[in-house]
Amino acid sequence: MDENKTQPATHLESVVVHNDDSKEIENEMKPDIEHVKLDKYGLPLIPQPSDNKDDPLNWSLPMKLLVVFQVSWLAFLGPMAAAVANPAFVPLSKAFNITVVQASYELTMYIVFAGVGPLLVIPFANIYGRRPIYLVGNVIGAVTNIAAGYSPTWAGILATRAFNGIAAGSPGAIGAATICDMFCMHERGFYMGIFTLFLTNGPHVAPLIGGFAAQYLSWNWCFRIPGYIQLGTFVINIFLLPETLYSRKTRLDHKPHSYVDLLLFRSTMSDRKLHLKDFWRNLYMFKYLVVTIPGLYYMTAFGYGSVLFATTGSQLFKQFYNFTVSQTGLMLSIPLLIGCVIGEANAGWLVDWMAIRYAKKHDGERLPEARLGALWFGLLVPIGVIIEGVCLTHFKTVSWVGTAFGMGIANCGLQAATTVTYAYTTDCYKPQSAEISSLLNVFRNVYSMIISFYAIPFGAKVKYEYAWLTFALINIVFFIPMMSLKWYGPKLRAMSWQAPPKFHNDL
Repeated sequence: MDENKTQPATHLESVVVHNDDSKEIENEMKPDIEHVKLDKYGLPLIPQPSDNKDDPLNWSLPMKLLVVFQVSWLAFLGPMAAAVANPAFVPLSKAFNITVVQASYELTMYIVFAGVGPLLVIPFANIYGRRPIYLVGNVIGAVTNIAAGYSPTWAGILATRAFNGIAAGSPGAIGAATICDMFCMHERGFYMGIFTLFLTNGPHVAPLIGGFAAQYLSWNWCFRIPGYIQLGTFVINIFLLPETLYSRKTRLDHKPHSYVDLLLFRSTMSDRKLHLKDFWRNLYMFKYLVVTIPGLYYMTAFGYGSVLFATTGSQLFKQFYNFTVSQTGLMLSIPLLIGCVIGEANAGWLVDWMAIRYAKKHDGERLPEARLGALWFGLLVPIGVIIEGVCLTHFKTVSWVGTAFGMGIANCGLQAATTVTYAYTTDCYKPQSAEISSLLNVFRNVYSMIISFYAIPFGAKVKYEYAWLTFALINIVFFIPMMSLKWYGPKLRAMSWQAPPKFHNDL
């Protein structure tokens, strides 16, 4: 937190973001906010940190960074572990006597369960804490990955993918909420960018491992290696990943918890109880257009800017360029990694700068839509997809370098789009950030899982340049309403039927 001074709370109503809180919660929070706390620019912090040391907003920066990188690493591990086998679809098809397209269904199985499964997990994360979900999800992910590596049947592998998706996919679904637990709005874009960089690049690092493992060891090690990495991470998280869930209804005279308390599940709120209605709150957020519209855009950006390459690369690169399994792994990794790193270098800090610039010009008003100016980088997604499609169609005269170039451009745009989407939507409804990030996860995964069913057949029928052009146009269609939120978002949020939810307003 960049707090360096306070001012009397004479204008508290004008600086605190309201979510239609009940009077009970408002009254209990008043003692915590006797003075308006400001950032280094002299602007009010949103949300206002309490005076309690337990509040993650008050933690030291090293403590916050320790959590940020662990949570980001967990979000990275799930998709990475699922995608290590991407370059090994050909060996998998031979081992189980199935087609290459059918071999890609193991990834599809993970994607769909990683999208839908966490919806059942989020209520527990909001009541009992983020830490139990991270620990349990990671250890189950490790066990199911190792089990897949020793599975003698294709059905067994698919079964492990389902459980793996629910468990290992959960950190990616609640990670954004953890970032919101610790950082105020003016700095959230930068740290959200770190999280999304890890989240996006899990599948991009995976082929570096999978390509060589499948070629020089066996396809089995494409599942075993990430499983053992997850087990090692679990041991580290036991000692170094504290709980970040904090209720702003906590009284000031409450004795602060120790670091050990944060590890032993003693810091979660006893007055918060799990109810059946909590399991519907994820779906309730579909009501909000500033969540649904970004979700629809993001699913096409991620689907065609990342998953398209992962599900088609193993077959097409061998077919057109005669790549080995290890070469395919390099191709599915390096261009995407470079693109994402460049994209994030122009995203996280930029969306924060845009938000701060707007606040300085408008008497400290923190407007989520101020971040959307960086979304123009998202147009690189369809541009890169079109380039790859053209290069694949004309592979006889165009080098594979052109294909790699297109993939890199697409991921540069994807990373920027991801950071903007997560930062914007969680800014709009911070208390419901866990539900929002889980919905973005649903949009991304459910849409992406069907790409493997139609991408290659469609490309083979109409030529890949036209198929990929179609995918690019679909993304542009959803880009338009997303970008229009820059101007119409505040009006949408001001509508009575778009009034902020009343649940979790103490978070």
